[in-house]
Amino acid sequence: MKKFLIVMLLAVSAVLLSAQVKTGVISVSVRENVVNKLPKDVAYVFPNFADATLNYKDDRFSKGRLNIRLLDNFILYIDDKTGDTLVLYNPDHVRDLVCNDTVYRMVNNSVVKILSDADGIQLAQRFRLKLTEDKGDAGYSSLPATSTAVTGNVNRLDPSRNLDTKQDFTYKHEKDFILLDGDKVYPAKMSSFSRLFPDKKKTIKTYVKDNDVDTDTQSGLTALFDFCSAE
Repeated sequence: MKKFLIVMLLAVSAVLLSAQVKTGVISVSVRENVVNKLPKDVAYVFPNFADATLNYKDDRFSKGRLNIRLLDNFILYIDDKTGDTLVLYNPDHVRDLVCNDTVYRMVNNSVVKILSDADGIQLAQRFRLKLTEDKGDAGYSSLPATSTAVTGNVNRLDPSRNLDTKQDFTYKHEKDFILLDGDKVYPAKMSSFSRLFPDKKKTIKTYVKDNDVDTDTQSGLTALFDFCSAE
């Protein structure tokens, strides 16, 4: 029994290393903003709005104090003139967001932070937030989609997330590591490295073993990615 518990604890630790998960419960009163009840490090990619550049698909760019709200993956910015928090009205035109020389992209309805890039194949960290309504004995159900219609160029922060009745929600904030080939997503496992870097398939396991590479950590995955992408 003791041996079984140790094995289980080791398995849980491995999962926590490869996928960092935060969960919690929030209680939202009538006309209270849902997003404002969430911890900042759960609700947004950045703890505070940061100076960043938006690169558009038509090669234009713009700069501002930006953040990404994970509940709907909307890009928000601070209006220079009014100080209001506004929603970017044309997110589909954005190619990526760059903050402190780090690239962030939207891939399959998730936000990804690019860690390494080699000829279109990328190692990335993925951010996801799920909010479910607590229905007590009835279990959990996904929060209904909210209206995100935008009039004109901008919209006020969270116009449709003020509730008519008091509700409790459970949130799950997850960060994990993935490999990207365009918009195709693969788990950051050795099997995926072998698939995306077939020329290194026979040497990946040897490299990991000889160099004691921990593929459950960012540093270990980056080292493996650099090995696979080297000429």
